[in-house]
Formats: sequence, structure tokens, C-alpha cells
Amino acid sequence: MTAVVASAPGKVILLGEHAVNRRQPALAAAIGRRARCRVAPRADDGYAFAVDGRREEGTRADMAAFKAEVDALRAAEDLDALRRRAGADFFAPARYVLAHVLARVGETGAVGGAGLDAAWRSDLPVGSGLGSGAAASASLAHAALVAAGRVAPPEEVAALAWQGDVIAHGGTASGLDSGACALGGLTRYTLADGPRRLPVTAHLPLVIGDTGVRAETAVVNARVRDRLRADPALAALFDEIGLLVAGAEAALAGGDLAALGALLDLNQAILARLGVSHPALDALIAAARRAGALGAKLSGSGGGGVMIALAEPGREAAVAAAIDAAGGRTLVAPAGAPGVRTE
Repeated sequence: MTAVVASAPGKVILLGEHAVNRRQPALAAAIGRRARCRVAPRADDGYAFAVDGRREEGTRADMAAFKAEVDALRAAEDLDALRRRAGADFFAPARYVLAHVLARVGETGAVGGAGLDAAWRSDLPVGSGLGSGAAASASLAHAALVAAGRVAPPEEVAALAWQGDVIAHGGTASGLDSGACALGGLTRYTLADGPRRLPVTAHLPLVIGDTGVRAETAVVNARVRDRLRADPALAALFDEIGLLVAGAEAALAGGDLAALGALLDLNQAILARLGVSHPALDALIAAARRAGALGAKLSGSGGGGVMIALAEPGREAAVAAAIDAAGGRTLVAPAGAPGVRTE
């Protein structure tokens, strides 16, 4: 086994967040900011993770025990216990992903007979809704598979990276984020079919605005579940989002940015009714629209994080300036970036 460096892009969700967990489709775009993971062999059977001054060390036995514990909680559908076990455990997603990789390659693989160290560098702010966790997991899975001598198709990497999202999102997560980060470009995701890359090459003039407000996905997801229990009629909103996604696919195929922008606005209105928007998001979205954006919405689980605005081509700078003036921090990140790859 030799050292391998892999990278994966972040993502934004164009339409479909929250509804995707209720069997509706969602659309995502990979963005031009990446997480990079370097995997290097060790002489013993231990492992070490390192990122931004954080470090964890353990053994293969520790990792296997953790996987068995989480697997049992998932099988029992005891999500509360899973959240208590892994909620404050920073490296839990990476540990779970790597445990799945090691199980996949087997004890006789190049990784299977030795320990490894993994270290990350990322251009993606943590907890912002840009898929920093999924990108970190995808880059780890790809690097470890390549180091083991495995051809790593992006769909396999996506499935492995999804295991980390399950932990990070409190026991339930679609494969939308991991699929977008692994496959790159524009992706469509459903629970039934998984991620698939869309044959769309049109340039999307997206502007991303970061509110600076951080909200845990697991907490926001739990809020949506509580809201649905209190008012089951809200479930009809997920069907409406599914219709918007279908319209967005047609708009993308036809290069109709005005129609796509209108659909983004409608999706935002539904997400606000679900209670996952935030005053900081609302302020940036309103500023983008006043500056002439064709449409704008939150992206990700909500409660904070980022929003996206679809600008008219050539008007990105004006929209970005309006978002900055409203208290946001714009990110320059072209949509449709390549997926996971060896560097």
C-alpha cells in the first residue's frame, strides 16, 4: 500500500431537501471547492485521523467494535441512542466510513493487512450546508479503496460515504450529499434509484451566500419530524416539492434559467412553511432577489447555513454584492465541478 491523495467537491442542493427523505426526487450540483484526504500506510494495525488540529488514534479492533455498535443501533432503529452515542463524536462519521471500507476490501486486501493514517484539508466550511462531511467521507473512501488496489467507481464511493452521513445526520440520511460529491456535475437523487448524473452541460450562474449561522442537520431534521407529527397535513408539501423538481429537470434540459429561478422561489416558500428557514437566510434571499436574481432559496437542511441565488449570466457580481451587503459571505464556487478523484 502506498500513500494516496483524493479529493471530492462540495455541493449545493438545487431543489428537494427534506422531501428527498420522503421518497421524492432532489437535484444537487457539485461546486468548485473541495475536500482532500491523504491516506498513508502504517506498520501496525492502528489508525489515526487528523484535521484542523484535531486528532484521533485507535486500532482496527476499536473501529470494528464501533461499527458493530452502530450497526446494532441502526438495526434496532434506536435513533435516539445512536445520536447519544455519536452526536458529539467528531470523528464518528470518518471512523464508520473507514470501517465499511475495510469490511469491503476484506482482511486480505492491501488495506486489510495494515493500519493507515488519514489527514484532511478542506476548502469547505464545516456545518454550512455545502456537504463538507460528505466530501470528507468521499475523499477518504476513494483514497482508501485506491490504496487497496481497488478500482473505485463513483457510485461505490457514494455508497460508502453515505455511511458517514447516516452518523452525522442523526441516524437517517439520504444519499443525496454523498452522491453529489462522488459523481460531480449535476445529479438527481431518489431513495429508490440512488444518485445519477444528469446529462446537462448548461452553465448555472449560481451565487452562494453563507449566513454564518450553524445548525446541526440532525436537529433540523428532528424539528421537521416534530412538525409533521403535530400537523400531518404538512406531508402534502413534499409531493409539491417533487413536482417542482420535475419542472426543474425540464427547465435545466431546455436551458430555461427564468423558469428554474421561479421554481427555486417556490421551493423556498415551501421550506419556509416547513419551518426550516431562518431570519438570516430570509435576509440574504430577499437581498439577492432585489438585486435581480432569477430565484433564490436555502440550500441544505436549513436553520442557517447557506442559500443559493440563480443570477442572470453576467449579473453574478451584482447579486454577490447584495448578499454581502445584507450580512452574508459569498462563496465563488462554479457549479457542475468534477466528482471524486485521485489527485
